[in-house]
Amino acid sequence: MNPLGREGFKEHGILLYLSPALYIGFTRLQADKGLGRSYAGLLAFTEGLHSIGYLNEDDYLTHIKRYSQKLTEQKQESTLQQSKEKEARIKLEQQFSDVIKQWATMKESSRKYYVKKALENKDKIPNAKLVLALARKGPRALRNESTIESSGNVEEWERRPP
Repeated sequence: MNPLGREGFKEHGILLYLSPALYIGFTRLQADKGLGRSYAGLLAFTEGLHSIGYLNEDDYLTHIKRYSQKLTEQKQESTLQQSKEKEARIKLEQQFSDVIKQWATMKESSRKYYVKKALENKDKIPNAKLVLALARKGPRALRNESTIESSGNVEEWERRPP
C-alpha cells in the first residue's frame, strides 16, 4: 500500500500562525478569488508545495481544481432552502407515520385532512401512499401496524388478506 495514496489515508489538520504580512496576503487571496478561509489556505499551500517541487503535477491539478471553487451567494441560499425543505419532509413523514398508527381512532374530518395532504405529497413521502391506501380501505382499515410499517410497497400491503 502506498503511504501517500488515497487508500486508508485520512486528511490531517495543521495550525499555522501567520505573520501580519502573510495574513494580509492570505486575506487578499481569499477576497480576490472569492474563497472561504480553508480553501484559500489550502490553495496557497498547494501552490507553494508544487512550486518548490514537493507535489506532482496530477495531485497539483486535482487540488487546484478543488480549492479554487468559489463561495457563492447562490449556493448558500440553496443550502438554506434545501435544509428547510428537508425539515418539512421529515415533519410530514412523522405526521403520516402518526396518522397510520392512529387511523382507526381518528375523526372523519382528520382523516379527510390527511388524505388531502397525502394526495399532495404522494410522490415525495412514501408514507403518504400508505395513508391513501388506508383511506381506500375505509375508516377501520388498519389491520396490523407492523405489517404496514414493514412493507414499503403499498400494492403488496393491499393484496394481503385481513
